[in-house]
Formats: sequence, C-alpha cells, structure tokens
Amino acid sequence: MKKRHKIVWSVLRAPVGLFLKLKFGYKYEIAKNLPENYIVLSNHVTDWDPVFVGVSFKKNMYLVGSEHISRWKFAYKLLKWGFEPIMRPKGTVASATVLDIIRHVRKGKNVCMFAEGARSWDGVTNPILPSTAKLIQSAKCGLVTYKLTGGYFVSPMWSTNLRRGSISGKVKNIYTKEQLSEMSTDEIYNIIITDLYEDAYARQLENPQKYKGKNLARSLEKLVFICPKCGARETLCSKGDTITCSKCSLTFKYTEYGMLEGLDFKTVKELSNWQKQEIEKDFLNGTEYFTQEAVLSTVKNHVETEVAKGRISMNAQSLICGGYEILLEDISDMAMHGQNALVFSVGKDYYEVLTPKDTNALKFMLYYQIIKSKKLTEA
Repeated sequence: MKKRHKIVWSVLRAPVGLFLKLKFGYKYEIAKNLPENYIVLSNHVTDWDPVFVGVSFKKNMYLVGSEHISRWKFAYKLLKWGFEPIMRPKGTVASATVLDIIRHVRKGKNVCMFAEGARSWDGVTNPILPSTAKLIQSAKCGLVTYKLTGGYFVSPMWSTNLRRGSISGKVKNIYTKEQLSEMSTDEIYNIIITDLYEDAYARQLENPQKYKGKNLARSLEKLVFICPKCGARETLCSKGDTITCSKCSLTFKYTEYGMLEGLDFKTVKELSNWQKQEIEKDFLNGTEYFTQEAVLSTVKNHVETEVAKGRISMNAQSLICGGYEILLEDISDMAMHGQNALVFSVGKDYYEVLTPKDTNALKFMLYYQIIKSKKLTEA
C-alpha cells in the first residue's frame, strides 16, 4: 500500500464531501465499526458514485473501475497516481480483475466495487452476478454493503443534465470475515442482492421528492427509441421537459418528480419495461436493428485499433459493422460504458463499438440480451 494513496484520500475526503453537499445536497454517514479490512459493495446509479461512497470511509480504498477510463490519457495518469484504481473490462469474465481484488485484500487493502457492473437505466438495481458472492467468499475478508438512494433522479443514465434533489448514502450492513466463513455462497449472494436492491420509482411513489433542473427530458430517447403510441422506431425527440414523436406527433412530459405526463405509463421504468416486450417481439419477428454510422475497434493494452466503420446492424445471428461480421454465439457477454459505447469479448479479443452521440446504442445491448436469454432458455 503506497503512502501517497493514504495521504491523497485523507486530504481530499473532507473537502470533496463538502463539495458534494453544496452541489447535490448529498447526505451521508461516516462508516463506523468496520472490520480490519474489507470489500465495499455498492449499488450503481451515477458517474459520481465513487466519490459519493468514498466520502463515508476515512480509510482509503482501491476502487474497481471500467477499463475505458484507462484511455483517458492525462486524467487517468492523475487517477492512477492518486488512487491506483483496479481496472475491469466490461463485457468479459474479468478473471484477472478478480485475482487483482483478492491480492489487494490479502495485503490488507480495502476495495470498493459496484456490484452491478453498470449504472441502472430505469432506476432498478441491475442483476448482480452470482460470481460476486464467490469473490467475497474467496477474499476471506469483511464485507460492507453500501446503499445509494435518490441518485437515479439526480443523474439519470440516459441524461447528461444534473438535477438537485434528495440524495443520500450510508452503510447498509457490515459482515465480518468470521460471519461470512459460516455462510454458503448462496447465502452470501442473497445478502448482497437484498442489501443493494433499489427501486427508485417505488421509493419515489411512496415518498415523492422534487428534482429540479433544466431540460429534464433531454436525451430520454437514449433509453426509449420506440414510440409508445404508434410504435415507430427512432422517431422520438426530446426538448426541454417534453418528448415528441415526429411520426404521430405524440407529446409527453417528464416532470420534476421524474414522472411521465401524457402517457398511459406513469414512470420511465414502466415505459422501459414495455419497450423490452416490444424488443422481444422484434426478435421473434426477425427484425434487424441498425444505425447508419458506427466505429468498431479492438482494444488491447488500453489502445483502440479501428477494425471497421460504417453501418452497424444486429440480427439473431450476428453483429455486422461496415461489412465486418461477428457471430453473436461467439460473444461471451456485452456491456456498455457511457451512453454510446458497446463493449464485448470474442475469445481473447476485446471489442468496442462507438455510435454517434445522437443515436441510441442501448437498443443493441437490449436486443443482444433478449437473444442470449432465449438461447439459454432453449438450451
């Protein structure tokens, strides 16, 4: 453990906590009665989550971050010097990352990771892999579960606009290594998914809170690309706090409470769930998903190498970009970083697809997930 990491954490924690209170109204509690060393698992709702969680812990931690931040050049050099994050390539098994985490905790270091691996698009905690419980069991250290609430409405995954409203974070539970040693993998997994589960809309409906900001609906089409009235694709456009369909002229509103007005669906979660059903119908009907422009690259040693460029499409069998075809059965998993980057692995090769900022890239991942789930069911 490098001394400067302790110093940087100690020096920055208090002023960063003050900044978060002033900018977001963030409320947090200092973690107490912690094990000698531990892994912190938190739910994941905003890009600010590492600092939201970090300010609760006086002792420094090593955070697990997405591989793409290592491509930030100068910014990553600063992060590496001050915090030395543990890199995890999304859309892969990430066995090297697991080993790295275990090495850290066995040296007495503390590690923080976001168990879902990706931010929530609809306010509900994403599925957590059972292998997370196996990691905790293998690490043979304490476990601290941390819960963030309100973050989805402060910074929705589909938006680039921050809002101000109720947001808080605190330790949910603390488990010693002795307690964990007496639990099965399934029992550890159950406490993880129970402690970290959050449904932002269920909480909001029970206790409505205002989240004020500008252009509240901007970029909602990054999530919703199917018109809920006429069913047209890629016809929704957001402006201010409203979304309009260019084909049927449907107009609906996103309010300061994160609710929808002018639709049969009251929440973004309900609209998102309906859209997933429509995507499943598209799969059954053999519909092809596409975007006219994209760049497909391989990523090796944190360096991107362009493989193909042009129209990208996905059907039940393959993903094709500029004539370069990858069979879906060869893709082990698919994930996203940001709103427009898809990442996945094929054997030892790691790929990234980058679509233009004004397009919906999420549809490809949702389509892939439907295809994958159907094939698993058939198997």
